[in-house]
Amino acid sequence: MPSSDKSVATKPNNIQPYQNVTIIGNGQGEWQPTIEGHNFVFNATQHQAPNVINICNGPYAESSHAFVVNNSPDNDQLVSLLNQVADTLNQQLNCWPSSGLVTSFLMTMVASQVSVQRMSLMPTLRRSSSLPADEHLPCMVHNWLGERRLALGLTLTHNTIVWPELLIDQASIPAELDTRVEQPDINPFEVLLSDYVRRSKLDNQPAFSLATAQSLALQVTTERPVQVDLQYALLAALSNLPSVHWLSYATQDDLITAEALFYNEYPQTQASYWYLVDYQASQFLDNIRHHLAYCQQVFALTAKPTTEN
Repeated sequence: MPSSDKSVATKPNNIQPYQNVTIIGNGQGEWQPTIEGHNFVFNATQHQAPNVINICNGPYAESSHAFVVNNSPDNDQLVSLLNQVADTLNQQLNCWPSSGLVTSFLMTMVASQVSVQRMSLMPTLRRSSSLPADEHLPCMVHNWLGERRLALGLTLTHNTIVWPELLIDQASIPAELDTRVEQPDINPFEVLLSDYVRRSKLDNQPAFSLATAQSLALQVTTERPVQVDLQYALLAALSNLPSVHWLSYATQDDLITAEALFYNEYPQTQASYWYLVDYQASQFLDNIRHHLAYCQQVFALTAKPTTEN
């Protein structure tokens, strides 16, 4: 189980003191800042308490810088440290990390106790019917499966961070699915990855059958498939499989390979995979990604890494 990079986990010198830190994401639920210590919020979240620090990503703040910080003991110093951590995480994710993940890693290095709230690193990929076809979901620019992989490594190797929302249950089965019907005996990773592996010519990946790559596989292209109804059916079938079925076929290599299918870091200049921007296809993506996240979580929890202070 890949965990937090040791080069990230080195405490920076001469940083302003942070003791008890609460990191509050943009998920659902009410929140109030803690009275003692420092609270971190992101982008549009605002609070007038003097110990609430706001971190904005550059595009949201309409800034050319990666991060914009307000109300910290030393804004310039914190921006510099966030950039250093983000650069290292970027190399591990092959994608620029979210502000929440960067802040969590940084504060785990410098604070004595860190609590993360309202942050599951699983924002929805389901497109709304009211979203224009040429508009992308803002959350699509991050590798959320990769972020969860690194975050699990962080929480399992550092006993100073508490992050309850990171742990998830098996994905729920849709109510309309008759669970009494025997599930097909298929390898879901073969259906999900065979076309992507074939097109990418990735090393160290299983040689999936040509038949699967040509017919019963998710077409990982930017063009809408000709047989789109078949693709919808494949996505629905993958979504409806129980998480334990995915787990029985999962490997760490396949899970990491699958991360690339669910994000586009540069949607303004680079065409997205068709299913990320197709309304009907996107309705199945959250459940599929949840299956993958659950498998990654089981792998992480059973690895039993050594805990650090």
